[in-house]
Amino acid sequence: MKKKNVYFVQVDVSASASSQNAYLPYTAGILVASAFTSEAVRENCSFKEFIFLREDPDTVTERLEEPAFVGFSCYCWSTQYNKLLASKIKEKYPSCLIVFGGHDVPDDPQFLEENPFIDVLCHGEGEETVRSLLENYVTDTGFSSVCNISYRDGSGNIIRTKSRPQTCLDYPSPYLEGWFDGILASHPEITFNAILETSRGCPNQCAYCDWGPLKTRTRLFPMDRIKAEIRWMCEHKIAFVWGADANFGIYDRDLEIADELVKAKKETGYPERMRMNYAKNRADNVFAIVKKFKECEFDRIGATLSFQSMSEEVQKNIGRSNLDLDFYKELLLSYKKEGMRTYSELILGLPGETYESFIAGIAKLFEIGQHFVFEIYNCILLPNSLMGQKAYQEKHGIKTVNVEIIRAHFNDTSFSVPEYNNIIVETDTMSREMWVRASVFGHLAKAFHGNGLIRIFSLYLRYAMDIPFDRFYDEAITYLENNPQLFTSGLYMKIKEKAEKLSRGIQNEKLLFEPTGGIVWEDHEYFVLNSLSDTDRFYDDMMPFLKFFGIADDIFSDILTYQRAVLRKPFESETEIRLSYDIHSFVSDIYLNNMHGLEKRDNTLILKDSKPHNNWQDFSKFVIWYERIGWASYKDDIKEKKEG
Repeated sequence: MKKKNVYFVQVDVSASASSQNAYLPYTAGILVASAFTSEAVRENCSFKEFIFLREDPDTVTERLEEPAFVGFSCYCWSTQYNKLLASKIKEKYPSCLIVFGGHDVPDDPQFLEENPFIDVLCHGEGEETVRSLLENYVTDTGFSSVCNISYRDGSGNIIRTKSRPQTCLDYPSPYLEGWFDGILASHPEITFNAILETSRGCPNQCAYCDWGPLKTRTRLFPMDRIKAEIRWMCEHKIAFVWGADANFGIYDRDLEIADELVKAKKETGYPERMRMNYAKNRADNVFAIVKKFKECEFDRIGATLSFQSMSEEVQKNIGRSNLDLDFYKELLLSYKKEGMRTYSELILGLPGETYESFIAGIAKLFEIGQHFVFEIYNCILLPNSLMGQKAYQEKHGIKTVNVEIIRAHFNDTSFSVPEYNNIIVETDTMSREMWVRASVFGHLAKAFHGNGLIRIFSLYLRYAMDIPFDRFYDEAITYLENNPQLFTSGLYMKIKEKAEKLSRGIQNEKLLFEPTGGIVWEDHEYFVLNSLSDTDRFYDDMMPFLKFFGIADDIFSDILTYQRAVLRKPFESETEIRLSYDIHSFVSDIYLNNMHGLEKRDNTLILKDSKPHNNWQDFSKFVIWYERIGWASYKDDIKEKKEG
């Protein structure tokens, strides 16, 4: 009997057909590896191919050999591509079973009704479901006994089968079982990245996330499997590894896994880099892991100290609680003393947030010492999260828009098949107008403070004159609004207009910086690059605003001199300045939570950039993008010149 041809599709978020880097399709791989443990599947099915690059759907369809079963792994960056490819396959091969699963597949019959070319939806974890589905398919026994799926019966009715929590993790590894050997052999031109999954599940129930609502306890993959996968990644020269765990560091054994990764890197050079989602409630373990990774330059991002919101009302609405801010303040200090990096995350658009609470939350980040790198994400409405449910949205007055995903840091920034995020732009506590201002505040806070354009002024005003951070940066927005003729105001208006369009669901505008050609930059990066290209004009523009706060003239002059000199720029490796106040020590001690008065003392500083760049292309890539500029925005070798 002729075997049925099986294909699985998991297209990489950024890899086109001509890409030099791509992820191995781990999700599809573990589904296939699990399914083919079944004797019935092995005897009746022939696995043909993983489709993992965003190739032209027509090209892919023509390449398929009489497909009988095609499974699609869906996330927000692949769902529209999957729909188009699936529709073309169904048109050419009407009897082919089209199966969709993954985070972007809702547990809602409407999804099947809207997409008649899809035959089956898989809900939740897929290993057992796909194996059972294929077994029933090849034995022609129907799908009613397969748990966690939705499908059409013979009369066209949509059936949702009973749910069954999946508790085991006794699945074969697609790496170790050789399922990716064909990809590696046929694509020697690609440098591959990989996913490492050491545990599955999340104990938290955050309303915006779809991990917790799966309602499965956190389960651990066997340690011998994990170590073997790490060795496999070394042998196959995997460049970058993304940790799929929700809370790496929550278990003590994660320290042993970190040691195994560090050992592999030191002995083989691979993986070159690693990125983890760290646990928020095991600061001791996370600190130890990040320290291990720092010693071999494994993780350039560092520890995630995430808050999502500083508002107690918001935390109550989303089912989350943050640790005491004093604890975080001391923790940040510990990282700084060890020369280790941290960054924090906030989410814009959460229910219960106001404009005032949002900007106050950013100010609190600065107060606890997070001055350098912080990310502000638009709240994406995930279909399988608590927030994705209609009752929750009605309760909090949530309104959303569907906006196209534009990838920063590339020339080819649009997907050939557009993909979309459904983002929250209005709640019953934040109007759309205030969402726009909050969005702009976040971008400018990153440019002015995180990226350091006027951070020195804000630190002096806060700790010498008691001007709150949120007031300072909010008034900067008002100043730029009221002076539209300025060059800097033009940059601000670009960001504001983009946010206004976004709030109405209008296509994202691509922000370009001319010296880097067609590379698209994130909003704050665009603002910083243009400001650094003409710092004289930038500081001339901002001078009336900075003088408004009444800093004494001699102190103001020193702050401005230091602020301009400390900024890292291309074509400038060393600067010497003379000051009448010890600005450098004042600021450096603030970073270490040692606040004191500004000392009047003549001093000469030599400020050096240890890794200078003499062109905008390298500077923008290695400083603005790779270093998220917050860690690298200032010259890093600053010494006082000894007179005589």
